[in-house]
Amino acid sequence: MKRKMNTSDINKLSIIDFLSSIGYFPERKHNGYWLYKSFINPQQQTGSLKISSNNLWVDYSDNNRGGTLIDLILLIYPGLSVSDIVRNFNQGVFSFHQLTTASNNCEERASDPFTILKEDIIINHESLCQYLVAERGIDIKIAMRYLKAYQYSANGKIYWNLGIRNHLGGYNLFSKGFKCATQQGVTLFTNSNVQSRIYFEGILDFFSFLMIYPDQESRNDYCILNSVNNLKKTLEVHPLKQSSIAFFDRDNAGDRATSLLKAEALNQKSKFYDYRTTFQGKDLNDYLLGNY
Repeated sequence: MKRKMNTSDINKLSIIDFLSSIGYFPERKHNGYWLYKSFINPQQQTGSLKISSNNLWVDYSDNNRGGTLIDLILLIYPGLSVSDIVRNFNQGVFSFHQLTTASNNCEERASDPFTILKEDIIINHESLCQYLVAERGIDIKIAMRYLKAYQYSANGKIYWNLGIRNHLGGYNLFSKGFKCATQQGVTLFTNSNVQSRIYFEGILDFFSFLMIYPDQESRNDYCILNSVNNLKKTLEVHPLKQSSIAFFDRDNAGDRATSLLKAEALNQKSKFYDYRTTFQGKDLNDYLLGNY
């Protein structure tokens, strides 16, 4: 039986690799250390978070606050506890392994820590559909156009989850109480001859939008960030449309993402609209469900 990771094991993992896996990349690289923009003070214009070759970090913008990988995860994800982080790593929620297509070679499958086995339509999986309909209020006809069900192996066990592919070839998988990115990246849904792109943090907010505004599906491009931490890198790769529209969450991460997108729109002379003022609740799915 594979030994479970503890805090010491996790802190030995590369901070650089972890940040890359969740969509954060260094501003500058030097011999022996890397500089990132601060997670504490995101308004900093230059990198103030230093990660040294000894796999420790320090943020010069906050009285030299620093520490280990777990300390940094607690900073990035303030809703998690140390026990949550340990459990997530042991369950594969934080994974540095990019998913690969399943091989017909059983020995190769057995040695791969995370392998896609099958892709299927979601209506063949009653429990996954029940979660979408009963708990998230999503119309299955809409979800079928964008979601797939994926069977995969992890740590010797077989699972089915809902998922979408992202622009880096990774998979963003989720179901009730579970969310996993095998390689962080955004998912783009495009339409011909449109001049606007709408940005969402997650796929369920996108589906909620389509249910609230059913006539808009073909009138915009849609960018599903899968994590707001992907926004900066996305803006470097995908230039803005004439209009940029944000439906981010009503929280600190949503505030930062909104500010970043607004600043980039101003820089690229693109129109920007913050549509959080048009709904109540933490996010668009909460608004759809009446949770406010």
